[in-house]
Amino acid sequence: MSTVQHKVVVTGASQGIGAAIAEVYAKKGAELFLVARNEAKLKEVADRCLQAGASRVEVFAVDLSNPESWASVVNQAETRKFQADTLVNNAGYGVWGEFEKLSLEEQLKNMRLNMDCVVSLTHLFLPMLRKHQKSYVLNVASTTAYQAMPTFAVYAASKSFVLSFTRAIHHELKKSGVVISCLVPGATSTGFISRAGLEHAAEKAEKVSMEPMAVAKIGVEGLLKAKLEIVPGFVNVLSKGLVPLLPKGLVESAAASIYEKK
Repeated sequence: MSTVQHKVVVTGASQGIGAAIAEVYAKKGAELFLVARNEAKLKEVADRCLQAGASRVEVFAVDLSNPESWASVVNQAETRKFQADTLVNNAGYGVWGEFEKLSLEEQLKNMRLNMDCVVSLTHLFLPMLRKHQKSYVLNVASTTAYQAMPTFAVYAASKSFVLSFTRAIHHELKKSGVVISCLVPGATSTGFISRAGLEHAAEKAEKVSMEPMAVAKIGVEGLLKAKLEIVPGFVNVLSKGLVPLLPKGLVESAAASIYEKK
């Protein structure tokens, strides 16, 4: 039985879940187009992917929080004759702190990357994806999508957007050959904690964190099976089921206590 040689674009591919997803596809012999800000880290991931079995790896260093970068990703793929059949919208980060005390510009930048970039790249890549008999989009959200998060207001709201957007487009694309899924991980051992300014909560997070490779394997497997919502880990699945049953105020108070600085 022949296997499909996927051609995969991965954003936020320089570390964490993005790098792990790239390696999962590399082991399948895929061609990869890796996108992130840090070119040196991208090249390190590219080398690992080639060693793992990727048939081709392209890297493109660009800041995806800049709206001008989104079209350039598609243009670069076309220029390099990379006809993607899979788009992984993984790039994103969080900013921790009280909304009023955080920089407005930083929060707007956070929204551009977590939401606008996902919408734009999905829209821009769809014509290319439709050229294939079967193609895929994987949007990476977070279990914060299931509830409001005090001190993580914009991040949680942005991930709720990603989940809602994915569910809607999944329905629209049902009769096409394009599968779109949402990976909804909980705490994962990545650079997220330090980027968000949450070093004080690192010990709590480590107790329930999953490794990026475990999350990536579940995510790719779920995508290829056309699963709409992919929630890795028993604790996260349990949380997803319990949150809608509890009073919202109670859930929000509990969420705030996890990240509060004592």
